[in-house]
Amino acid sequence: MTTLTDLIKHQPPMRLIDRFIDGDNVETTAHCDVTITTDNLFYRDELGGLPAHVGVELMAQSIAAAAGYRNRGAGEDIKIGFLLGSRKYQCAIDRFALGETYSIHVAEIHAESSGLSVFQCEIKHQETVVANAKINVFQPPDEAAFIEDTYE
Repeated sequence: MTTLTDLIKHQPPMRLIDRFIDGDNVETTAHCDVTITTDNLFYRDELGGLPAHVGVELMAQSIAAAAGYRNRGAGEDIKIGFLLGSRKYQCAIDRFALGETYSIHVAEIHAESSGLSVFQCEIKHQETVVANAKINVFQPPDEAAFIEDTYE
């Protein structure tokens, strides 16, 4: 059984998704779940859940799981990635409600050799799509060189 710890570098409290359900390491897809609890870093009592905009990060972490699944399938280590932005994030709910489980589905629709990718993403609640977006991400081909060039 594949766990999120095997696939993404995010650790609690920054890991917001709970479970890796399945993926395809050729198509670079993933299905992950989250059940909203008061332990979630972005939980707000006044909302009784997570603000709707947190859906973008739920999608981004599911993209990380898809990339990690692909890398593991190729016998490679998991790598860091960067959320560059989203296009047309639409959310039909005002919050991700306490106690509810949401399914996040991501699929790579464009990839460049530079490490730039675009994913089509959606979040479902009981089979109804409640949020969707195209998410732009960057996974540097040489992680160490990128960090050295960028941050030193």
